[in-house]
Amino acid sequence: MLLNDVLKYFDAYWYDSKRSKKGKYVRSAAKSPNLRKLLRLINEKILAPHDFRVPDFIFGGLFERDNIQAAQHLLGGRDKIFLKMDIKSFFEQISEKRVFYFFFKHCQCTKEAATILSKLCCVPKGPRGSGETEKILARGFATSSRLAVWCNLNTFTYLQLKVRSKLYRNDPRIAIYVDDIGIAAKGVNMERMQKIKDFAVRILEKHDSNQPLPVHGNKTRIILFKDGAEYLGIKLGRNKLSLGAKTRSRYDKIKLALKSADTAEKKKELQEKYRAYSRYKRNVQTQVR
Repeated sequence: MLLNDVLKYFDAYWYDSKRSKKGKYVRSAAKSPNLRKLLRLINEKILAPHDFRVPDFIFGGLFERDNIQAAQHLLGGRDKIFLKMDIKSFFEQISEKRVFYFFFKHCQCTKEAATILSKLCCVPKGPRGSGETEKILARGFATSSRLAVWCNLNTFTYLQLKVRSKLYRNDPRIAIYVDDIGIAAKGVNMERMQKIKDFAVRILEKHDSNQPLPVHGNKTRIILFKDGAEYLGIKLGRNKLSLGAKTRSRYDKIKLALKSADTAEKKKELQEKYRAYSRYKRNVQTQVR
């Protein structure tokens, strides 16, 4: 009954929850108990049980693999350099056909099951109501992060193997958090890391002709750890982590505003935010090797 109801009224059950940011639309099922429940069941019963099969250099949207662990994965030793890359419109690159292929070929679902599952996890490209016929993975659905990983796992695994082979003498560390890629290595100069960057970009864009993953050129960074390398809003030290510049600035502003709060309601609101940032700060700083 749940499945039939959602299949019948699917187009009425989801909506755009936020304004577009450079062609990216966050979809939501929050106002539809049935679609929300069904997506949760697909995520928890079909996808999540296989998280242990995902390589340990991939984080984000997986059980007990958060941004702090991803940043920690890059630590170790002195004289390190860091390369950060960001995939353009990651979820929008993943077609319904690709999601169907994952369920049908890799999960060995029947064609009927793969068709139903891919239909439930994808929506038309562009803003809701645009009349677009091409369907893509729905950014914001409970199933999206795991499906994004699985649909690109071959490319990510190939990237990791090839980059490690290029830097095998330099203790390479690679972390992928959804669409953010971090590569760290010891004793590598800027010129060589630039070549590694060009090499990695070619793999992402050309390894899978059916699923190219273009990279944001203006978001690519190569920086020494000692000069303030950051990944996922976390500052990378020799063997420790700390809050990144933007997060630390927000934390300090809340702390300052709390001292001058003029009403009990405002003070309570700021105290809750301050406690949340304080907990996050402790979690970041306790991830020390």
